[in-house]
Amino acid sequence: MDELLPRLVGLETVPRVRLVRQEPKGDLPVVLLTGQHGTGKTAALDAAEENYRGLVPFARVDLAALGAPQQEAGPEPYTQLPNTSGVVEVLERIAVGLSAAVPGYQPCRFPRLLPGLFAVTSWRRAQQAQRVLATERIGRLLPLAVGGAERDGEDWVTAVADQLADAGGDEDVETVATLVVEAYMQQHSTAAKRAEANAWYRARPQAPDTEQIDPLVRLCLDFHQGGDLLPPVEQTLVAALLEDLADGYTGWWRRVNRVPRPLALLDDVHTEAGRAFLERLLEERRIAAQSGTADPLVVLATYLGDGADRYPHAQRRQLADLAQPLQWQRRSSDRRSAGVLRVPLPPLTADDLLTLLQRTATPGHAQLRTVIYRLTGGHPLGGSVLCDVAVEAAEERPVTPESLLDLPTEDGVPVGEHLVRRLLPALPTRHHLMVLSLARDREAAEALAGEGLTSEAIQGHAGVVDAERARVVEAERYLEREEWTVPRGHPFVPAPSFVSDPLLYTLLVHETRRASPSEEPGRQWGDLHAFLRDFHTRRGAPGDEAEALRHTLALGDAPRVCELLAEWFTEREDAPAFLAAVRHVATAPHPPLAEWRDERTETARGELDHRYAGAGDVQRSINRLVHGLWYLGDPLRAPIREVCTDLGTELDFLSLRHASGRYVLNAAARSWPTAAWEGRRPYPVEGLD
Repeated sequence: MDELLPRLVGLETVPRVRLVRQEPKGDLPVVLLTGQHGTGKTAALDAAEENYRGLVPFARVDLAALGAPQQEAGPEPYTQLPNTSGVVEVLERIAVGLSAAVPGYQPCRFPRLLPGLFAVTSWRRAQQAQRVLATERIGRLLPLAVGGAERDGEDWVTAVADQLADAGGDEDVETVATLVVEAYMQQHSTAAKRAEANAWYRARPQAPDTEQIDPLVRLCLDFHQGGDLLPPVEQTLVAALLEDLADGYTGWWRRVNRVPRPLALLDDVHTEAGRAFLERLLEERRIAAQSGTADPLVVLATYLGDGADRYPHAQRRQLADLAQPLQWQRRSSDRRSAGVLRVPLPPLTADDLLTLLQRTATPGHAQLRTVIYRLTGGHPLGGSVLCDVAVEAAEERPVTPESLLDLPTEDGVPVGEHLVRRLLPALPTRHHLMVLSLARDREAAEALAGEGLTSEAIQGHAGVVDAERARVVEAERYLEREEWTVPRGHPFVPAPSFVSDPLLYTLLVHETRRASPSEEPGRQWGDLHAFLRDFHTRRGAPGDEAEALRHTLALGDAPRVCELLAEWFTEREDAPAFLAAVRHVATAPHPPLAEWRDERTETARGELDHRYAGAGDVQRSINRLVHGLWYLGDPLRAPIREVCTDLGTELDFLSLRHASGRYVLNAAARSWPTAAWEGRRPYPVEGLD
């Protein structure tokens, strides 16, 4: 990004401030940084802001923060009031940002945009919330207007309202709009500028076809009407912004050589307001490109997801490619999404993590990098935060992989909790998903929420159960909306879960386990897994038998699990199904350490065989196999070469004792040790995968 932005803006800031050649020459792409939560999108905007604020006309808009309720006016979100919309909110913030004082630049007055924004902000007199919004917005816009720097928004709105004292129709916005437009033009525009603005708005496609109606008043009426009339109004306002910038840039902004372009940073344009604003912006640029004109605004935006479906005609570049000349040219003149340049932010590599960890005075744990990479899959936020806390903690004591998520952060909370808070900021959703992450699918999650987490006294009330199940559906939609259900090529795939993202799943399960001792009965670790074990035993769907055993193992009852798997091995001839069950059962999370002693490696090596003297050779072998897989499947445990090798030994032993599955078990004996050491999941099963 430090290579791309200077060429787009025309100004290099590191290592020193100097003008550089701009590219491309005319039509500019919207640069869209794409990725999941925590991949560094906002961090890229932070770096751009640090480099360019105060050096070029600059604006930054957090679209996820739009639509917040007005504290003074009541609970209605801004974007539900008829005198605003998400696009107008974005336009206001861009205009205010770009008009801030910058050495070497004269502030842009926005002769087209401002009268349009004033007009649509008109309010209905009987609606206090609308008037409060108008007062606040006009107060922010007045410093941009000619002669408006010393005015107060409340005084301006009151002066207009005083002229309405004798007029009827509290719900009539046309009267207010007429006075607002007239007041703006008289106080903040010359006669020539007023005529130019009026002519410009009258030339827009949705303008009235009669001279008797002021085009700005009609603009306001269409805006307040909403529905199909709203998009053309927003399109007009976006066009006003771009043409104002184009006029200014070809005038005083270019009076010396090639003046750097203005910069707008838009965070979270996947939101409703962000998608609408980009749609209007891209449409205007598509039209302008056909006529050979262009605006100077450099737009760097972030998008949750990959944006491929919404912007199918966008060009896609890898981040590393941006260090070379962009050579961007619109490939389609009739597709608005052709004006987008998608840049997916890549995950950290294992080498990146090693570099982050090698900031200690002495070498750390030999496989800490491997554990962090398997845990995070290179997730930038997760990987960098874990490396930071590991390096900080290493100054006082050795850091082991199993302690990783419990290391303290600067604010004193364990880093696992810190990451969950960052990735799931909404407390109710976070708390709910901690429990639901233990469930395999929606049906299991609904049963857990509707029956397992409600008291016996209210379980019979259908309304309570239905409400809890509705929360599960909402949680599922939240995960989909926030892109937590899209596969990311994570190298360490967990068992099927209601929460499918490997990193988020591991963090939520860890927090559920850590919080278990302080939870009320019914929400503790043992209660949750016991309920899910019984649920899958009753349901009896495909895969439920292994899932019930998995929850039994999560309760710490490994002897019972191995006994049942031994019966499966000897009584059924389906070796692939047996192996699939074993590998699934061994993905169980371990119980809280306060309630369970971790002896998985000792058991896997046969050091504790004396405890199972009454069991047969097959059951003891399965016991060693399951404990080895259980340990190696734990994302917070470093792989041990001997344990990986022993998997092959046990599978070889079992292959000689199965009635019909020698070939399948032999194949697993060859492939599973290597897959375990390299962290590849799930383990391959011949005849099944």
